Amino acid sequence: MKKIQKTDINIVCKGGRILRDIVKKDNKEHVEKEKKHKKINKKKLAISISIGIILVIIAITAILYYSSRDVRQFLDQYLFRKNITQEKLNSIPLDYESNINVFAYNKNICILAENKLMKYNTSGNLEDEINLEINNPVYSVNNKYLAISEKNSSKLYLISGSEILWTKDVDGNISKINVNENGYVSVILTGTSYKSVIATFDNEGNELFKTYRATTTVVDTSISNDNKNLAFAEVDTTGTTIQSHVRVLPIQNPSEKNIYTFSADNNKLIVGIEYHNNNQIICMYDSEITELKDQNNTVLLSLNESGKHINFSNINLKNFIYRAVEENDGLFNTNTIIEMKSTSSDKTVVYTVQGAAKDVNSFGDVVAINLGQEVEFINTRGGLLKRYSSLQEVQDVILGNGVAGIVYNDKVELINL
Repeated sequence: MKKIQKTDINIVCKGGRILRDIVKKDNKEHVEKEKKHKKINKKKLAISISIGIILVIIAITAILYYSSRDVRQFLDQYLFRKNITQEKLNSIPLDYESNINVFAYNKNICILAENKLMKYNTSGNLEDEINLEINNPVYSVNNKYLAISEKNSSKLYLISGSEILWTKDVDGNISKINVNENGYVSVILTGTSYKSVIATFDNEGNELFKTYRATTTVVDTSISNDNKNLAFAEVDTTGTTIQSHVRVLPIQNPSEKNIYTFSADNNKLIVGIEYHNNNQIICMYDSEITELKDQNNTVLLSLNESGKHINFSNINLKNFIYRAVEENDGLFNTNTIIEMKSTSSDKTVVYTVQGAAKDVNSFGDVVAINLGQEVEFINTRGGLLKRYSSLQEVQDVILGNGVAGIVYNDKVELINL
């Protein structure tokens, strides 16, 4: 047997100490990692709890916001800063002694006076002027296009931005205009040997065709956004009852044999027609709003419902229709309920405001509820955009693309929406 030397024992001892040091070091590192891991877990837990609390607070706030008017007004005023007052706004002065017309076009507020169209931005600065032979306008705005004429005259303009794209002299008196989002224009003409004439133009000013109606009065027109069809609403009062018709013509081949016709029930008066998403034809009658599809006329909203006082309605929102219902809340209080229904889904949005609406205006996805000295601006999701308060009666509210004008005798106040 080999004799163990002292040096060997020293090596073994030294190796043992090294091994112990390694084990201690590993243990220490393991403990430190455990501590670090626990700290990270605690931090993650704290973050998760904080996020959970925040989400619960947001959920509770959202529920209270949409279910309680008092909470909504408090949050709108002090948290979201949606309340605005008269003295804090830019404005455009008006000469109330002149014949002035005020309307919105795209992101501008326009003043038409003395054959001049003046375009202002929301800072109240004049951006552009366009000379037009118009004092009493009839017009239609869609996307970047403005089709405009002097009411009952024969000269028609199509404007884009600051440029007059074309002018046309038509045979007859222009009573109503419609322009689609691509600049295709249809006009209703009177003062000819026919009861009504419809003239249709493309965005370059080329006349596409005319439709002549001998015995019916055309009340509205709409061109589909794919530029393929013209829909028009007409009323026949020659018989013992009122008869309303909706007719659709293919623009590329607009012969009488290609007209698609839907006739409403007797004594149902049609007042408006509008193409919505996916070329849906939305019809507005004196008693209801309907969707016309494949010879089926489906009622979307009733405007003559027993026990309900329906003051205002429209079909001009983007893929929404609405009605305003006045409802008594107790002996002396009145609420106005805005019911907005999607034309592309089953979605219905309801917004309630205290007070009786003096007027309701709409454009794009915005509804303005004029309560006299207060105006509430809401979107089609039912959210409040702005609440405007005034010391005097609001005469009118005009809406454009992200802009609103509050009209008085001597000025227009400007609101960014």
